[in-house]
Amino acid sequence: MKKVFGLIDCNNFYASCERVFDPSLRDTPIAVLSNNDGCVVARTNEVKEMGVPMGAPYFKYKTQLEEGGVQVFSSNYALYGDMSRRVMNVLKKICPQVEVYSIDEAFIRLDGYLPEEEMEMYAKRIRASVWKYVGIPVSIGLGSTKTLAKVANKLAKKSESGVVFLRSGEQVSEVLRDFPVGDIWGVGRRHAKKLHALGIQTAGELVALPDVEIRDVIR
Repeated sequence: MKKVFGLIDCNNFYASCERVFDPSLRDTPIAVLSNNDGCVVARTNEVKEMGVPMGAPYFKYKTQLEEGGVQVFSSNYALYGDMSRRVMNVLKKICPQVEVYSIDEAFIRLDGYLPEEEMEMYAKRIRASVWKYVGIPVSIGLGSTKTLAKVANKLAKKSESGVVFLRSGEQVSEVLRDFPVGDIWGVGRRHAKKLHALGIQTAGELVALPDVEIRDVIR
């Protein structure tokens, strides 16, 4: 059986934590600021749809946020750390081989644990369990590498089910054809800039490069 990695990512984590702490905010748009209240570091989907970007200077968007009825919070890292531990504890009880990657992300391995045809449904059960026991919405991407699990997770955030499994080579090729190269895990802004200068805009175009050319770019 081929390897299958899953990436479990808490959606809009800091903002979601604030909603768990105060359920009356469930339908209220929320923005969370950095520890000096300088920048927006978390946004609910409503705020994203208003065009407020990640890392936006608060002073530039303060009026827009107020006019949009957005509830703005200073970061509460004690709360976020506690909620992260709760999420990870749920995962460790129900998932094999949990690797905590960040405060709001964890990788799991499913190969050797489940038949491939059951993995997507299992991921949906994981998602439901985290919501039931912690109240945090998560998206789950599954793929044959951690990088593909990351790609699948980005797609999962926009899907109705919250889960995307890139199972076949055809699926992977189709997704990578239009996937922005700068959004690939590990590419980063500096490498993305080099790739754009070479006319490489998508992950599919990057994959098509000879290995020697890829090595030249990432040096």
